[in-house]
Amino acid sequence: MSENIHIKLIKGLKQGSYEDFNILYSIYADMLYGFILNLTKSPIEAQDILQDTFMRIWQTHERINLELSFKTYLYTIARNLIIDSLRRQVDNVAFDEYVCSEAFQKHSENNVEMNISFDEFQEKLSKAKEKLTQRQKEIFELSREKGYYILSIAQKLQLSEKTVKNQLTLALKVMRSEHVSYKHLRAHETKA
Repeated sequence: MSENIHIKLIKGLKQGSYEDFNILYSIYADMLYGFILNLTKSPIEAQDILQDTFMRIWQTHERINLELSFKTYLYTIARNLIIDSLRRQVDNVAFDEYVCSEAFQKHSENNVEMNISFDEFQEKLSKAKEKLTQRQKEIFELSREKGYYILSIAQKLQLSEKTVKNQLTLALKVMRSEHVSYKHLRAHETKA
């Protein structure tokens, strides 16, 4: 597609053309979906984030800056939505892998604000973990950061499942009291 047509589509979108919006969607949706899927590893979540990204584009179409790259703007919105999603799913086994992935880093190099927010979150998490006993910290990290289930943790540490549940419950109370909140903070508490 020529640059002139592309600019015309973006100008049309900025003026509220739903037809131009649909054309831009058809141009970018597959590529953006692949980027999101690579980071989320979830087709359902990737589809949700894709739809949310384009919904935000439509909601803010009047503010699109014609002098900036539309593609960069689109990826910035998607990247921020991915970050929000990752924060909510910090107990996901591959969380650190996502954040360290080459694709994620490539598209987040220029987003200082996002990096600061993530650094603040990591600092808060580290400080909260310092308030745990060694056993609580070990159980918390196995459960929330490595994705182990209660039974697996019990077997690995040669403890009863009840002890693991009790220690994890205490660790989660500390995390909540330190305002380190995750959407699925209790996700593994009842898993065996």
